[in-house]
Amino acid sequence: MKLKVLDIRPTQMAIGMKEVDLRIAKLKSMQGQELAKYLSERKIPVVMGPRERVYCVDHHHLLRACWEAGVAEVPVEVKADLSRRSFPAFWKALHQARWIFLYDQFGRGPHDPVQLPGSIRCLADDPFRSLAWLVREKGGYRKTDRPFAEFRWAEFLRKHLKMHPVFDHMEGALKEAMLRARRPAAAHLPGFLRSSRG
Repeated sequence: MKLKVLDIRPTQMAIGMKEVDLRIAKLKSMQGQELAKYLSERKIPVVMGPRERVYCVDHHHLLRACWEAGVAEVPVEVKADLSRRSFPAFWKALHQARWIFLYDQFGRGPHDPVQLPGSIRCLADDPFRSLAWLVREKGGYRKTDRPFAEFRWAEFLRKHLKMHPVFDHMEGALKEAMLRARRPAAAHLPGFLRSSRG
């Protein structure tokens, strides 16, 4: 089953554009069957909601990259059909399944679900979400199946870093973030790796 990218609504308010940029480059390097195979192996998980609306519950970065790269339709996997529920019951079900994240690009929230963007192109850029992804890519913590793990790391970094990834510079913020990722204050976060220095 395929759906138009812009017909799929997000269940979060922000993304990290550094990760999106990498995915755009990856998508643009492929064509034809190679691109089709790549996307079919990474189906967008969706939930059917009230008023015939469809909501993405993961892979927001890939979905945004598809739109930026000019991919009009994507293969999807329907995780649940909640279309007969009222909106309050629908949002409650998404919250219970941990399929919704209602914090904005400044870490403020939770907001009311009605404030979610209407399409993937309207998601805001959270530079700390980009930083959290870069920390993971550099081995600062393990990849985990915990929902919205990178956002939890982003919020930790937002509160603990002296350097800002935009107002100072990303390289310096990344260096500081790598150090803080191994300290005991981060031990409660998903994917935490204990420091080898004991």
